[in-house]
Amino acid sequence: MTEDTNIYRTLGPIYISSIQPLLNEEDLFEKYKIKTIISITKSNIPSKYKISPYDSYLQIPIDDLPSEVIIPYFSQINKLITETIYKQRSKDEIEHTIIEGTKPAKLELSGNAVLIHCQSGISRSVSFVCAYLMNRYNLSLNHALHAIRRNNSTDHLFQPNDGFIEQLEIYKENNWIVDLVYLRKKSSHWRAYRMEYLMSNLLSNKQTDSQFSNIQNDDNDNIKDENWFGFKCCKCRALLASSEVYIPHAPPFDKDDKQMYFTKNAFKSKRVVNRQIGQNECTQIFTEPLTWMRDKISSENDIGTKEDNNSNIMFDNLEGRLDCYKCGNKVGGWNWKGERCSCGKWMVPAIHLLKSKVIQVDRNNKLILPNDDRAI
Repeated sequence: MTEDTNIYRTLGPIYISSIQPLLNEEDLFEKYKIKTIISITKSNIPSKYKISPYDSYLQIPIDDLPSEVIIPYFSQINKLITETIYKQRSKDEIEHTIIEGTKPAKLELSGNAVLIHCQSGISRSVSFVCAYLMNRYNLSLNHALHAIRRNNSTDHLFQPNDGFIEQLEIYKENNWIVDLVYLRKKSSHWRAYRMEYLMSNLLSNKQTDSQFSNIQNDDNDNIKDENWFGFKCCKCRALLASSEVYIPHAPPFDKDDKQMYFTKNAFKSKRVVNRQIGQNECTQIFTEPLTWMRDKISSENDIGTKEDNNSNIMFDNLEGRLDCYKCGNKVGGWNWKGERCSCGKWMVPAIHLLKSKVIQVDRNNKLILPNDDRAI
């Protein structure tokens, strides 16, 4: 497949392309005043783009996969773009602004440009340009994509993959924070994305210890978050999960949403014999995979693959029950293929505790009753 040879201008002196213009060794500085090249690919580019007149070259070796984590690179690339396309203020100017208490002068364009390219100029490069535009101009993802597309009314597709779109939304939701430790604790959207990422690795037999979360001890001195809550086993009061690993979900309310209904068909037929609306109250609490669950849900004896006669891959033992690590009482279950909550919402993958088997407590170890606003 021949890659697109065009170079597309986005907003300001920021360009997007496939790798082809570089392989063709075009004079990017002469044509577009490009001084910085950012490669979002594992492929190498000609060495001429790594020396003068090109000032900066950065390679981010990632694939165009929804499971690739791109958030940590956003700040580094945003900074490099800013340093290239804007004139840098001197130390004296900065000190004068601080001393006088005046508003900093508007940034002036330097006359230099940036090229961000990937293999095809469709997903990876577009994602990083979106991240910059969203951060620089406080745009939504849709507005950032519109800014790119409206300047290029061609048949070329500008469309990040689903995983990159989720990460861009998470980036804005969390006020441009790129610290994955923070996101893992504070962002339920990030935890939901991680679950999808975790599942893809599980089915590829790439499980790692880092994919299993630890629960913060419910010792009052160690808990800094006032809104912290935990779920404990009803029988032995062992701490099973907490707000830091809890994955919330919204029950389906749209009448046209098929998830809202539990439908039963006649035997070997599509004829509906029973249809019920999901419950108003969820009976399951979904969480990240936790270290105390590891031996149960990712044991080499539990997870395996085999091929049938038609060479179709089939996965065995991708679901099971969860027992309390302390008393052995049943507290929930897991299903890597996903399952429906009692409200009808599909969760994929699904690791849950049963509300009937746990109690919810606050940071002071006080019981949170069902009629409390904090109750899950």
